[in-house]
Amino acid sequence: MTRAEPAPSRLSRLGITVSRKVGEAVVRNRVKRWLRESYRQCADKEPEMRDVVVIAKPAAATSTYGAIDAELTRLLRTFKEP
Repeated sequence: MTRAEPAPSRLSRLGITVSRKVGEAVVRNRVKRWLRESYRQCADKEPEMRDVVVIAKPAAATSTYGAIDAELTRLLRTFKEP
C-alpha cells in the first residue's frame, strides 16, 4: 500500500488520539469533534504547512469547547514563533 500525496489545497494534517481513559465513546467522539473544529478554524486563519498530533488527556472529558479551543490555539501559536 502506498501513501497518497497530500492535496495541494490542504497541506496541513491533524492527528488526534483519544484513549479510553478519557471516557466512553460519546465523550471521546465529542473531544475529537471539538479538536477538529478548533484546528480547522486556526488553519483557516493562518494557512501554513504543518503536521500536528494531539493526544487528549483525561481532563479533556470535563473541559468545554472554549477551553479546548483556547489551549489548542495557544499551542499552535507557540509553534509559529521562531
